[in-house]
Amino acid sequence: MRKLFFTSIITIIALAGYAQKTPVSDTIPVAVANTKPNRLDFDVELKTSHLWRGLVISGTMTAMGNIYYALDKKQNLTVGLWGGNGFDGDYKEIDYYIQYQNNGFSIAVWDLFNTTNIENPAVFNYDRKTSTHIIDLRTSYQFPDRFPLRIEADFLLYGNDRELMNNLDYKNRYSTYVELGYPFLKSQKITLQAYLGAGFALNGASHLYTDDPNSNFDIVNTGIKAYKNIHILNYKLPVSAVAMWNPALKIARIQLGVVLF
Repeated sequence: MRKLFFTSIITIIALAGYAQKTPVSDTIPVAVANTKPNRLDFDVELKTSHLWRGLVISGTMTAMGNIYYALDKKQNLTVGLWGGNGFDGDYKEIDYYIQYQNNGFSIAVWDLFNTTNIENPAVFNYDRKTSTHIIDLRTSYQFPDRFPLRIEADFLLYGNDRELMNNLDYKNRYSTYVELGYPFLKSQKITLQAYLGAGFALNGASHLYTDDPNSNFDIVNTGIKAYKNIHILNYKLPVSAVAMWNPALKIARIQLGVVLF
């Protein structure tokens, strides 16, 4: 399974050479303006829930903020802080990331720190046995418009993705998430995308995206995503709707979202 890890990385990097020259953003938005773009910016988004790779991280209304700074003039290399808070006060998360994106290819390293249900979160604890941080390597490639397939492969490299062994020590499972997405309807008013995601472990009996201790591979995230802009006077308000099914956990959700600015 470790060979699959390195093969996936090499394949996605190789695909970047075939992209069109117009950059396509990944999960982290980059400010675009008619004049010189701001290298420092932030976004605020509201969602009826927080869904992540087939998991329901927060089941209530959630506010999300993203503060980012481009390290280069072309805004290919970005560092940022992403956070979320549930309106019920239970869900709390702050993440740190660095991302490079160019010509449809994106690679990023995230430090995930979700403190939900943790009484005394240790912000600076990175001990491999006790840390509640997760180091997440994210890669993706967006094909050109003539074949707009999007491939995503994410690997949990370190932290709270552990498996207890017989000698009472812990090993990293390297839980992996792979997703394919394709927009089968794209017009001036709305974009409708279908997606399918699978979770598996490179080095464990189970992975993070399932609650079955004996399942090493599962389809964990499938559904459709719809995007469009609502025009209010001279302002465009991006809104989204997601229908998600997780066959492994036998759950389904509808999520509505709006980017305020």
